[in-house]
Amino acid sequence: MESNVDSGATLMPVSKPTVQNETRGVSPTPGTKDEPTLRYRKTPIFLLFIYLPTLIVPWVLICIMTKRPLGGGSSYYDQSGTHYINNAVGVLITQLLKSTNAVLAVPIISTLLAHAAIVYAMRRYHDQKLNVQQLFALADKGWSNYLLLWSAKSRGKGSCFLWLGALLILLGAVLQPLMSVLVSFETIAATSCIDIPIGGCSNLGPMVVGYDPEPADMPFVQRDLVMQDVLTRLVTVSDLEPQPNLWPINPDKSDFLNGYQKPPDRRMFASYAPDSGFNPEGFFVTALENGTNTGVLREHAVRLNSSVRCEPIQKVDIPSPCPGARPFEMNIERPGAGIQLSVCVPGNASQFPFTPSRHRQDTVEEFYFHFEGPYNLTGAVNRTNTTIYCNASTSRGYFELGNELNHYVYGPLLDRWPDPDDIMTNFNDFRNDIAYSRPTEEDPSASMSELDWLLPFGRSMVSPFNSFEDLKASSVPGPLMVSAEVLFGNYSFLRFIADTTTNMTSNQMYAGVCEHGSFPFSQVIGIYSGELPGSYCGDAVEIVLDSYDLDDRLSLMISSYARIFNNTVFVEYMLAISIYFANRAVLTKTVLGEGPLYAREIYSSPGLIMVRPTMATASLVVITVLIFLQTLGLVVIALFVYSVPTWASAFDAMEMARIGRAMSDGDLPPLGPVRFKDEERLAKIDALIGRVSESNLSSENEGESEIRRQGAELASGRIKLALGGQGLVTRKVLREKS
Repeated sequence: MESNVDSGATLMPVSKPTVQNETRGVSPTPGTKDEPTLRYRKTPIFLLFIYLPTLIVPWVLICIMTKRPLGGGSSYYDQSGTHYINNAVGVLITQLLKSTNAVLAVPIISTLLAHAAIVYAMRRYHDQKLNVQQLFALADKGWSNYLLLWSAKSRGKGSCFLWLGALLILLGAVLQPLMSVLVSFETIAATSCIDIPIGGCSNLGPMVVGYDPEPADMPFVQRDLVMQDVLTRLVTVSDLEPQPNLWPINPDKSDFLNGYQKPPDRRMFASYAPDSGFNPEGFFVTALENGTNTGVLREHAVRLNSSVRCEPIQKVDIPSPCPGARPFEMNIERPGAGIQLSVCVPGNASQFPFTPSRHRQDTVEEFYFHFEGPYNLTGAVNRTNTTIYCNASTSRGYFELGNELNHYVYGPLLDRWPDPDDIMTNFNDFRNDIAYSRPTEEDPSASMSELDWLLPFGRSMVSPFNSFEDLKASSVPGPLMVSAEVLFGNYSFLRFIADTTTNMTSNQMYAGVCEHGSFPFSQVIGIYSGELPGSYCGDAVEIVLDSYDLDDRLSLMISSYARIFNNTVFVEYMLAISIYFANRAVLTKTVLGEGPLYAREIYSSPGLIMVRPTMATASLVVITVLIFLQTLGLVVIALFVYSVPTWASAFDAMEMARIGRAMSDGDLPPLGPVRFKDEERLAKIDALIGRVSESNLSSENEGESEIRRQGAELASGRIKLALGGQGLVTRKVLREKS
């Protein structure tokens, strides 16, 4: 962009030494119409168009890539499975532009400031001030000369333009190093279409790492399978044995002795014992093994949380009869030994406690226990009677499994199942049906869907149930009810003693108990403070054959078994273990019953390794502000440069020589050291370059013919510039003279 404002503008010559504020002439440099003296320069706008993209574009790309890849999708874990090759290209372009900007910043900004310094040295308004000392500092590009800046104020070289230019240079110099410190690049595993379980771009797909039961199928699990499974595990369990389906409620809890407890220990019941010292928040159970993660995929699994609280009560507080549609009741009375044992669990022992909904559901069960026995049998110090009340709160719901997005720390129990749009957009949950539909808040039973024609082929191989009507009529009850039946009901060794309908003798009862041999918690440390019930069966064969009266032995078995209920803390621990196995059996047996045809598959995939930038929010704010300030400064400099046409592009050697020629002989010090008084003299000389008005010309001591020639030039519109010229150089004035 050029404007031939004045093809004959010159700096006027000096006729004799002058004083401060006198117009100082420069010998005429005739302009030509081919190359006007006052014109707009193309270089600044060209440099700006080169530099600004290297400043702004990489930062915009970085801000985008911290949240999502450039290849598409709302995040690096977008479930659409978009390819992300563009992101790698984006990282490469970002690094290239950042490096380019680091190289170009100081030279380009300094060049733009040099162009602006010419405009700054032109008289644009009447109150403008600039002395020769300050002009020389601008000509030396003092904004990038740290030694000059250090002494600028004390030696009179400082000006607003110099300090603002130095600040702009500083912003350009430190921005890229600061960005390299505050912004780091990390490798992450992102979701690609190869990782999508259903509808991806690869037949290989992700790996199946487990199966999750459908809520609608849980009521159909065979009741006897659950009871037998719980009994078997209670007989053989040790609280030092890791449980694969036990998950700590708070995986990041530092209460585990500030990290001294190793992860395998968190799967042991001993870590949750009352005297463990770890004081954990508890545990929950799933059908998946502890630590199951889904890689870059996001999926949910069902879980059961249970907690038990017990307290001593009075016998009169036990409800009679035991309430409920089908409560569990057990009574053993041995008048001869003074023993009375009764258990009451209100409710319905044949009703599953939860609906098919995937939302969180809570249920509370109650347990009443009463035991009376003589001192020599109970081993109690101050009492012979034990009456306790317990309640067990159980919650069923879903949680997000550990994955790349949550840093492999599984999520909390959800109050509500995500809505369909959320599941479709953000998660990889699929039902195991023909259409691989997405799970909703409540889905029908997978085993009783429209795929009934497959039941003879699938269920007969993987499930022991035959009649759904029978299963509906006798569903698995809540975990506390299951525990009571296993510990005191028909699945317990006590059934031989409690069953009076068979008229068994004491010897027959004793033989049945010892032959049955199912004594719960015999391997759990700290539960039994005395002899174990099974210890009375050590010589059972000989005793039975000798036909001893075994009433006392039976009473001792009952008493030693009941002794663990003397302490409510140990009762809570014992019931927590039993409830864990009850919950586990419901989940795992449902999965086995559904089999691979119906159980929901849980997938895991490592994802596609990618590089993405990462930074703190404070870093984002700081760098954004610095880039904004630098961009604003450069735009202001560009507007300033193009506010008026200039007589030179920068203060180079030629222009400074011309300015020096316009000064008096005594203004510039001779070759050699520059003294302080020389600098003081320079600081008093007006260095603004302005127009020479008619009054200036008339005051010059020139020949009459020269004055007439210059006056004729002014009258014809030609503009004369001079060091110290008082005439303004503005667009308005130049338009009037052109």
